[in-house]
Amino acid sequence: METTRQKLVDSIERRLASEIAPQNPVKFLSKLSLTEIIDTTTSALYLYTRVGRGHQKRAVLFAEVISAIGHNLRNKNRLRRDSALAAKAGAFILYSYELFGILEVKLVQATNGHATFTVEVIDEDILSYLWDKLEIDKTEKLPSTVPYAPWTSTRHDTGVQMIKTEDRDVQTSVTPETHPMIYASLNKAQQVGWKVNEEIYHIFTWALRNKTEAFADIWEMQNHEAKASKIREAKAVGNIAKRFIGKIFYHLYFNDFRGRRYPATAYFNEQGTDASRGMLLREDLLEIGEQGYFWLLISVASNWAGESGIEGYKTDKIPLNDRVIWSLDNEEILLSYAEQPKVHQGWMQADKPWQFLAGCIELKKIRLWEAEGNATDEYKSHLECFVDGTNNGSQHLSALTRDEITAPHVNLVPSDFPGDLYKYVADHVWEKINNEVDKLPRQEKQEYEEFIDTLVDMKSQISDAPLKSDRRKQLIEEIIEFKKKNFELIGKVSPVFWARFTDTKERRKIVKRNVMTLPYGGTAYGLGQQQIDDARKHGIASLMVMEHKWGAYMGREVFHDCKISLKRPMRLLSIFEEAGKKAEMENRFLRWHVPITNFPVVQHYTEGTVKRVYIQYGPPIGERNSTGYYDNTLQVAICFIEDVKLSKKKQSQGASPNAIHSLDAAHLTMIVNKAPFNVTTIHDSFGCLLGNMPDLYIIVRETFLELYQANPLESMMKEIEGDIQGVEIGTLDLNLILDSEYCFS
Repeated sequence: METTRQKLVDSIERRLASEIAPQNPVKFLSKLSLTEIIDTTTSALYLYTRVGRGHQKRAVLFAEVISAIGHNLRNKNRLRRDSALAAKAGAFILYSYELFGILEVKLVQATNGHATFTVEVIDEDILSYLWDKLEIDKTEKLPSTVPYAPWTSTRHDTGVQMIKTEDRDVQTSVTPETHPMIYASLNKAQQVGWKVNEEIYHIFTWALRNKTEAFADIWEMQNHEAKASKIREAKAVGNIAKRFIGKIFYHLYFNDFRGRRYPATAYFNEQGTDASRGMLLREDLLEIGEQGYFWLLISVASNWAGESGIEGYKTDKIPLNDRVIWSLDNEEILLSYAEQPKVHQGWMQADKPWQFLAGCIELKKIRLWEAEGNATDEYKSHLECFVDGTNNGSQHLSALTRDEITAPHVNLVPSDFPGDLYKYVADHVWEKINNEVDKLPRQEKQEYEEFIDTLVDMKSQISDAPLKSDRRKQLIEEIIEFKKKNFELIGKVSPVFWARFTDTKERRKIVKRNVMTLPYGGTAYGLGQQQIDDARKHGIASLMVMEHKWGAYMGREVFHDCKISLKRPMRLLSIFEEAGKKAEMENRFLRWHVPITNFPVVQHYTEGTVKRVYIQYGPPIGERNSTGYYDNTLQVAICFIEDVKLSKKKQSQGASPNAIHSLDAAHLTMIVNKAPFNVTTIHDSFGCLLGNMPDLYIIVRETFLELYQANPLESMMKEIEGDIQGVEIGTLDLNLILDSEYCFS
């Protein structure tokens, strides 16, 4: 592995001399540092070849990879935009990586039926090794050992843009004088020093090496490429952490076009995986105080998120005082996890195992501190704890419409126990389903039940039959024929199938993702697809045999029920969408300013013109043919970023999710600016050192109230030309947010 990097350098140097003629525009590569080419390419390749998250396999497209490599080199060397040249340069370099068996370019059948070239990483270890050996200052994707210079304009000293948008008006209008809160928020975050929690790091490397249950989400994955990508991500977190053990490091931050804040570094940051967050500690120390100690206990219970002993509630959904009691009642077990995590592995069952274990270890340290005769409240800690919003998108919709009906379910008003929007919707959905089933004639219902039983039995037999056996083939042929004969019946039995689900927890689990994503542009079709995609993830046996039509039915039911049970929020979502459609018809970008922060949101959705480009991949093979190209010249569809046009449909599709995201971004910015201490933000999750949490707990609520007292709905509707008359405003008293224990908890 140690010689691979040098071999790549030698290969590119040799090939530049032998394959690229003086008049070839790709010759610009010979003017660049070869090590810089390798560094830039390795970084782009490592990050770009990750398979998409989630259940679906997403092929890594050759065109996207070579364009990313070429554009990265072009950007670093401040060359003009030339997408064809970037792709050709990227392809030239990529070939050397394939030459050494690191990856392979394949011609496959795409989902649209057309042939397309993809990139598959063959040797994950070598690629990980090359990326791991990158010097810290060679890529902005790694943290820095010195604080980044503050933002003084929308272009940072590193070349990074403050706001990820191509809209020039935004880039020129946002200055420290006009938008001080935006600059202050980013600059404050960049002064925060971080360090590695070494105890967690050592357990992490042991757990990954031994394939323990702490990484069960990886080992249980069926998709090989997605599994490999998740393993790479876990290794990357560990490798970066290893580099920074004993060091203080910092992140560069930027905003997306809606104002949300992100770190520029990859993998190992506070917005990363649970393992990444569990392995991070703040560099600064603060006495925890009496309340900070209780917030540690609350954090431990919240990260466990398991059975609480209170019927129907997990430990992250019970009153805060009860979370403290739960942690104290289970202290002996918690300390055993901290003292011997390799032996007592129950911590791996936690919802967030790594943050949970970090909390257990901190509790152990406090007990040791106390054993030496010290006062608990004088203990100084590097550990952060967090409070999170409840269905934050729906919280914003409820506040915008002053909807007193949904407010209790998203915790905008005080209550003894946390509200549960998922259960609220599930109860409504199954009430309608059961009513529909009750209306069926007895004989018809019995026929549907028998049909479902037959279909389920046939599927079970297939599952039990040996793979590739004649019996399995026969059963598959039989079920295909059976479904053809009963094509219409499959859809009709949908309500009867779902009526079989009587367990409240299962019902809640089934609608959860639908309800969670609804504020962000969910459609009846999209929710149905989620049901189909998630059927095998819930651990519910009956869903393993679910027909696609049944999943589509449930998605439609959730969507249409929410139009009734979440009437005001759903109506507002449709008004946002209508404003986006109007913008599309007028061939313009939807834009608005968020109150308080004055952040300028522009839905600058464009798409480059896609053109076919002939790209030489490797040394010429064969004779030059009649077209003037060689046998290994590939015809590739390249997106020309210098020739763009407005994307259709995205103005309407993006309107509601972007409006919600811009509001949670404003809330985030307000919190960071108001707090007299450093606040870690992960969209609707806010963290700080234990000793500061009592103050942050109040600030989060005060700023949320302040945002909505500014009446953002009226100003936003005016700018997007939305139909404000179509919005039904409720009677919710927003001041109740201040007294809601679970609004952010």
